[in-house]
Amino acid sequence: MLLLAAASGCQETDPIVTYSIPTEVPEQLRTGNDRMLAVMVPKGDQTWFFKITAAPEKAVAVVEDDFRKFVESIQFEDDKPVLDELPEGWQLGGSKPMRFASIDVNTPDKQLDISVSSLPKQPDWDAEVAMNVNRWRGQVGLAPSNEKWASAEALEIESADGTAVWVDLVGKSSGGSPPMMSGMSGGPMSGGPMARGEMPNDDIHSGVAGGSMASGSSTTETTTSDGPDSSKNPDSSFKYDRPEGWRDGRMSSMRMAAFNVGPEDAEAEITVIPAGGDLRGNVARWLGQIRPEGVADEVVDKALEDAEKIKVDGRDAQRFLLLGTDPEAGTAIDATIVPLDEGFSLFIKMTGPAKTVTAESEAIKSFLESIQL
Repeated sequence: MLLLAAASGCQETDPIVTYSIPTEVPEQLRTGNDRMLAVMVPKGDQTWFFKITAAPEKAVAVVEDDFRKFVESIQFEDDKPVLDELPEGWQLGGSKPMRFASIDVNTPDKQLDISVSSLPKQPDWDAEVAMNVNRWRGQVGLAPSNEKWASAEALEIESADGTAVWVDLVGKSSGGSPPMMSGMSGGPMSGGPMARGEMPNDDIHSGVAGGSMASGSSTTETTTSDGPDSSKNPDSSFKYDRPEGWRDGRMSSMRMAAFNVGPEDAEAEITVIPAGGDLRGNVARWLGQIRPEGVADEVVDKALEDAEKIKVDGRDAQRFLLLGTDPEAGTAIDATIVPLDEGFSLFIKMTGPAKTVTAESEAIKSFLESIQL
């Protein structure tokens, strides 16, 4: 017992040691700011978007000069940008829905993604620019700006049909908007403006701005890589039942689906395209396509008033039957506008001889009722 007591008395308690540690995250582990560069170029009846998706500031700085020189010297052929000669180290990437093209650029820190896309140019250029820039500001955590063009700057591009716009934003990226065709919760359609301009995020527009953004038969077209009958693809975010007799139509990078219907000597074309644009503007443009002699405001008003209110996959949509001055002859359009998220809409449009469009009315209705987004 004495030995044990003596042994225990020899043990020493470990001293308390105080350490001083830094309270800041080490620089190599810190999340820095993100930077986004974008250019809007008016060309013909389209606005073209060249955009470096938000990425670490340091990585974007590496390519800033090359990107600016690239857009300043861009040339167009048939109102589409020529991308045959890219800066050294740049290469065309794979096709994505909603895009005309994707460009991959490697930097020491990260591979950058440059999207090239387009949408129909709006009548009010200043408003179109401000709307897009403020949306991009939100993507990098910046508050909206009430300044002209939301603080963007004019950029001289010789091939542009008007003043191009340079956008340079730095902030904390929110990771972008979700894909346009997933989780959409469009609200009621009204006569007010929908979003005008480039798609929310190219991970979607992305064919809208996925595949090419160049327009097809409509100036608001978009596409995915799913073939004309994506109802056969269980992974497709756009599903439908194809009516009997509908044939595969001409696909483009702007189109999610395309069909030809009716007899070959009186064929009509059906396209499905996600895009933006204001309601009245689209209806007026469609009427102009079938009434080249001109469209009075009261004709547009009447078309808006006569629109059929329908449901497409639970969304409040509007369907328009637009006829020429001679309802029995000429060209007609049966178009349905389905609101999506981010202010964009899905356009299901049939264009062709009036007799064919009228004859396919019930088939179109069945198609609309089968759509699943």
